[in-house]
Amino acid sequence: MKRATLIAIAALMLSGAAVSQQTTATATSAAPAQATATAPSTAVPAPTVAKPGLYLGVATCANSGCHGSTQPLNASRVLQNEYYSWLNRDRHAQAYNVLFNDRSARIARNMRLKGKAYREKVCLDCHSTSVTPAMTAGHVDLEDGVQCEACHGPASGWRDEHTQAGWTHEQSVARGMIDLRAPIVRADMCLVCHLGDQTREVDHELIGAGHPILAFELDNYTETMPPHWHWNNTHGVRAWATGQVVEFRDSVANLARHARGQKWPEFSDMSCYNYHHSLKNSTWRQERGWPDRAGLPSWSPQHWAVLRMIVNRAAPGQRAQLEDLVNQLALKVARMNDPAGVAQAADAAKRIADGLVPAVDRMNWSDSDVRSLMSAIADDQDFIRRSDVHSAEQVALTLQSLGSSLTRRDSKLVKGPMTKAIDALFDELQNRDDYEPSRFAQKLAAVKATL
Repeated sequence: MKRATLIAIAALMLSGAAVSQQTTATATSAAPAQATATAPSTAVPAPTVAKPGLYLGVATCANSGCHGSTQPLNASRVLQNEYYSWLNRDRHAQAYNVLFNDRSARIARNMRLKGKAYREKVCLDCHSTSVTPAMTAGHVDLEDGVQCEACHGPASGWRDEHTQAGWTHEQSVARGMIDLRAPIVRADMCLVCHLGDQTREVDHELIGAGHPILAFELDNYTETMPPHWHWNNTHGVRAWATGQVVEFRDSVANLARHARGQKWPEFSDMSCYNYHHSLKNSTWRQERGWPDRAGLPSWSPQHWAVLRMIVNRAAPGQRAQLEDLVNQLALKVARMNDPAGVAQAADAAKRIADGLVPAVDRMNWSDSDVRSLMSAIADDQDFIRRSDVHSAEQVALTLQSLGSSLTRRDSKLVKGPMTKAIDALFDELQNRDDYEPSRFAQKLAAVKATL
């Protein structure tokens, strides 16, 4: 356990004990006086309600009787080992520590940052729970990384109350807790860092300086977090589908913002591996050709790669309109000379996606639906041959997520040919410089054969 957190927990426990002893002593010494005094008023003072919106720090959650048990308990509706799971198995707990490694130091140098990576806002905004002193009412340490309140919301308005009998989840949400049970809300929360928004993002400058290019899939990443809650329709196919449409919506919103900003063109919107490559080994790119003039950079269709299949089922009447807008975006982004047109097309795509989000979130998925969808994705090899490595990665993550939903109901599938064929897709993504669409398409055909 981190030293600062240990100290904070110890201080919290000692102060609680001291308050308890003081209260007992005061009550005992006051008893004789109260016996002869006039009967006090029966009015009960209103309880003090903490100001919501303030961060208390991870130590306030880590008591063994709350969320700090080393083993899951069956005595309540929560596991109570959430802190232990986060600290020992969740990458969010180590998010700050990676800012001390050689790669982070190199990125900071290349970015011409004034300080070390572990002190710079551009890094801390996503690698820690970085809040101002005015937003805290406890001990919030940067080294705790992405801690409880970064996702669950500042706890001052509900921490003391949420364990009381009769207190509801809805009351906590009204007092500042973020409702992560809702896939739409969880997708929005995750994508602030895993995709970016107007406050923070991994742009081309960061990528050029050495930051990894981000990939994300809500259900897949939830599974590997790992989940520290009772599974109750909070992830699975519903989360996968909802995450896809939210991610597409937010990506085109980012694109519109870039097109209206001072940094256009923003090359992080494009497919790095389409034009950062060795000409000696570029045969597949030349064989595939370009949708417009040869050699133009391409907008990456990674967020459209599997959403197309979801739209077919959720709103088939909107597929053609949305695909037309995607094609417009691809051509306009590649030419880079019409930012107003890019923004207009991206806004139109976002409006459609806004309407799709609740519709997709309400969808029900049977095993038959899942198999049919997996088959359609694995059969869509022409798209893969026209696309980029980022889109292939999104397809692989999707098939892994959908395959996992089937194995939850039938454990025999875990060691079956379907799982092995899906795992083989990731072999093609280990070295992105060596990615070859035709090989990936062949492995997609192998997945299709197992379904």
